[in-house]
Amino acid sequence: MAFEQSPEFGDGGIKSRQSLRDWLMQHERGLYTITGILLVLVAAMTARIFGVSITEPGGLDGCVVTAAGEPAQGTVQVGLLQSPLYENGCFFFAELAPGVHEVLVQTADGIAFSQSVTIVSGQAVELGAITLP
Repeated sequence: MAFEQSPEFGDGGIKSRQSLRDWLMQHERGLYTITGILLVLVAAMTARIFGVSITEPGGLDGCVVTAAGEPAQGTVQVGLLQSPLYENGCFFFAELAPGVHEVLVQTADGIAFSQSVTIVSGQAVELGAITLP
């Protein structure tokens, strides 16, 4: 019996391919949804593995005043970010990763101050007035 005439490889193969094509067309939307969900999960897992943050940054603001109530002059550092205090003694950081950070204040007079703060994703944390000793 020739290969082409074999009952296992006859028209049944063509019908099977047509049935699969029909099934795929009927379930096309669901397959796209499943594929999209899987892509999002893979992206999230990849970001987690490589330490990439997929959350929104948070902000931090506050003002530093001397014991006499005058605006302090100097710098504020949060992680690797550093900023001078404005003339009114205030500061603002807009793009901080969520989590616990150490805020370091160094005044022009040599007074140092540090405080831990928790940054929340998508929110600005207000420290208010920090009075130096």
